[in-house]
Amino acid sequence: MAESKGKKLGVNQVLAVQVVVSFVVIAVLIVVGVLLIFRVMGTEYSRFTVAGFIATVYMAFITFQPAGTLFAARKELIEGKVELPAGGDAATDGLVGNPWLMTLPVSFPIALFCTAIILGIIYGTGWTPRPRITLALSLLYVIPHYLITSRFIGNDLARLAAKGLGAYAGVISKKGYFWKTYILPNFIFQLIINCPIANRGFHQEMLKLSREIPNLQGILPVKAVVVDHVITFMFVCNFTFLAAVMYTISGFYLGIITLDGLGKGKGIHGFLYFLIMLFMGIVLGVLYGLALGAAGFENITFTAAMISKVVCVFISVYLGSYMAMGWTAKKIRAHMEAQATSAG
Repeated sequence: MAESKGKKLGVNQVLAVQVVVSFVVIAVLIVVGVLLIFRVMGTEYSRFTVAGFIATVYMAFITFQPAGTLFAARKELIEGKVELPAGGDAATDGLVGNPWLMTLPVSFPIALFCTAIILGIIYGTGWTPRPRITLALSLLYVIPHYLITSRFIGNDLARLAAKGLGAYAGVISKKGYFWKTYILPNFIFQLIINCPIANRGFHQEMLKLSREIPNLQGILPVKAVVVDHVITFMFVCNFTFLAAVMYTISGFYLGIITLDGLGKGKGIHGFLYFLIMLFMGIVLGVLYGLALGAAGFENITFTAAMISKVVCVFISVYLGSYMAMGWTAKKIRAHMEAQATSAG
């Protein structure tokens, strides 16, 4: 575990910092989502639109963000930036758990409960909140996020510090860790967010097309789907990359991920990866459009568009995770080599 030269933070301070940082980022995304759903995709909306938006935010972020915060806190601990309280031996009993497996049995039911309360209020009173109220209600996700994370963070960091180093070397395979920690949770998380957005956007595109050509019902232009997939890939791949860096650092510390076959060569700057992923999104969209165009499709059905959306999300999550693992491994190798050189 590295030693930080700066002032260390206590567990509660780390929790507060991580929750605030993630809240700022997620709040920006929710604001963008409100503008997208209630302005860009059409100013007409129903009670179902509002309820669906809030439910999407709650089910995504209340369910999955606590584990993400634990992974981020682990990174801070491994880098020597956290000071654990003395006399916490009782908290070190037991094995170092997987943040997903620790939090999801608690966070998922709470997300359902919070969603049910909001839906009950909206449909029970016949209330259709305006977009600004919808935004404010959506941001309340942060309360259960904080409370759930606070329940686990102290014990998790204490166990990681006491028993984490190499704890799972040869016990958990790198391949299994990759699919269960990187791919599966992020794929479900991104589907919860992206499928409702696609449902709204694709239906609006079908409506526009049917108004222009009344005999075309239930289909939408390929070009609209291409634009959607390009933007989806850029966002999903980049955000998965950022999250997967945390998983890699934790996995390396636990001995699950080794540098064998990873981290060869010199790692490029992270911003260049951002540009690469933007370019990959454009290439993916162009190839998708060309393939459908070559097959003679100018329009496709809603079902086909949604299936391709799911495939796009999976590809984005997989590539973002894979690139993050390789990039982080290169940074770890470079750090270890620098330490060896300075010690020698």
